[in-house]
Amino acid sequence: MNSSRLLANRNFILLWSGNAASLVGFHGVRIAYPLLVLADTGSPTAAGWIGFALNLPGLLFQLAAGAVADSSHRIHTLIRCQYIGLAATGVAAIAIGAHLPRLWLILLAAAFIEGSVYVFGGLCELGAIRDVVSTAQRPSAFSFLEAEQPIAILIGRATGAAIFGVAPWLPFLANAASSLYCLVTLRMIRSNVPAPAPVETGSSANIVDGIRVVWTQPFLRTSTLISGLSNIVIQVVLLLILVELHSSLYPAWTAGLVLGMAGVGGVLGAAAASRLTAHVSPQRLYRASLWAWTVLLLPIELSTSPFVLAACWCGIGGVGVLTNVALTIYRVEAIPEHTLLRAVAAMTLVCEGAVALGALAAGYLLATAGIVPTRGIMLAAMCALAAYASTHTATSKDDSVFIQPSSDPENKQH
Repeated sequence: MNSSRLLANRNFILLWSGNAASLVGFHGVRIAYPLLVLADTGSPTAAGWIGFALNLPGLLFQLAAGAVADSSHRIHTLIRCQYIGLAATGVAAIAIGAHLPRLWLILLAAAFIEGSVYVFGGLCELGAIRDVVSTAQRPSAFSFLEAEQPIAILIGRATGAAIFGVAPWLPFLANAASSLYCLVTLRMIRSNVPAPAPVETGSSANIVDGIRVVWTQPFLRTSTLISGLSNIVIQVVLLLILVELHSSLYPAWTAGLVLGMAGVGGVLGAAAASRLTAHVSPQRLYRASLWAWTVLLLPIELSTSPFVLAACWCGIGGVGVLTNVALTIYRVEAIPEHTLLRAVAAMTLVCEGAVALGALAAGYLLATAGIVPTRGIMLAAMCALAAYASTHTATSKDDSVFIQPSSDPENKQH
């Protein structure tokens, strides 16, 4: 079994465990940032700005990160990212604990830096896995990678919100500890894989190569647009849940558990993904996922119970992982390997940029329209996206192509 041989791959285990730990810490502070702002100001608009700062680097640096990941020694870049993230979260923890003046500006800067580290580190991890595993081990390796995010969301959000209730600086201290652990594991990796051929990160021609690949393929182009818009919807719903639970006077750990259920769903989705993708084309899975999200938003429209919200968010997380797997399989088969990470960066630019804009828009929408109208708007928007995908990504050519997931999947993106 490739999975058993993969577990004996020392370099992969070090890489995966270190980055998984770092992601746990990152998702812990990712929920602590808006909770801190809501507790301090009571303003969903301010919380939206913090979410925007965390996600803005995905809009600004994604293409450059793709060029770096295609050309650099990925392990070395990951180590540099961890040092930078450690410094940012350390400054935030000190500022919160010391009640420094202008805390708002310090948190904005720290969130922006941590979001930047996430962008560069995420793409480099994809390339690093390709460097440390054999071709036969790649399907199992990327199944592990697909499960990394939901595990981190589950543990990070739950523990981050829980320890935030004890002291608001604790999630940042935990994030610093996770970065230190990741640094240790990365430095223990023994790899003699040479760095890829240099790519000039500032060259517009090299960056445009990735954009051109996406634009010339109809399914890649359309699914990227729809994924970006659906990310906006999910970001609004995420802040909606936080505001609802906060206004209902639930303790902070309740929000962590509710949103952490996306991790439970993600793990279940990752476990089911390989079987589903063996029998259903990526295009059909993608369309079905959008309709599943629409159905899951309906109970959120009708109920404020934490149990209902947790169950729906669990389903949303599971469907999200299935969507990622479906898109990854299609992208790896359709995109030439030498431009893969730049093309992924171009798609992620749209998707992560939409996350940033969604986080910002969520605060203003909730502040102006209110909770109940926002629910209805998001449900209608997701339904419209699912309907559009059903009519604009369904072609006999696409659905007749059966792509085996074992054919060397190399990437994971939203």
